[in-house]
Amino acid sequence: MGRPSRAAQRTVEILDAYVRCVSRYGFEGATLEHVAAESGYSRGHIRHYLGNRDEMRSALVHRTMSDYIAQTHEVTEGRKPGRRSVALVDFLLGPVFAPDDNNAIIDALWGVASHDDLVMAQLRDTYLEFEKSLYRALRDDFPGAPAVVCREAAYQLLALAFGHWSMSQLEFPANRERGVRRLASSVIAQVRAAGEQRL
Repeated sequence: MGRPSRAAQRTVEILDAYVRCVSRYGFEGATLEHVAAESGYSRGHIRHYLGNRDEMRSALVHRTMSDYIAQTHEVTEGRKPGRRSVALVDFLLGPVFAPDDNNAIIDALWGVASHDDLVMAQLRDTYLEFEKSLYRALRDDFPGAPAVVCREAAYQLLALAFGHWSMSQLEFPANRERGVRRLASSVIAQVRAAGEQRL
């Protein structure tokens, strides 16, 4: 396989620098000057490879969220029906979503989404994709369960995971996660029961 192009490499390097700047200064503080200093590229290079600040923000949202979505799909691939939804919940409540540098990015994106329709749409699309992954896993695991039950459960699990991600940043005691997992298990058990009733 050939080496990545110089343009692709520079784009990644500038985007990495932008991530560090957003983590440090927030979106408003992540100026072209800061990104230039962090990346070692001129403002002209940054505009050439990533565009203006709106385009940079959009590229950052896409990269951050698409990585998570790709991992979500990988979790269910190859799993036997009956284990996919549990594996997905384990993933969503697991270390991948533990507090790290990406949390600052996601927090900043939520702040921007309140006044930026594009970022709002990108975030909504990402979380809808999480919900769809959960829905598909539940449908595969419990084919007898009504679609509406699976859809409601998928949203419940997503809301549970999102709340857990948010609260984990406040450094609640680690044992709180056990209760979250029990609640997630009870949601899955309700879907299983709904499927069994129809058999």
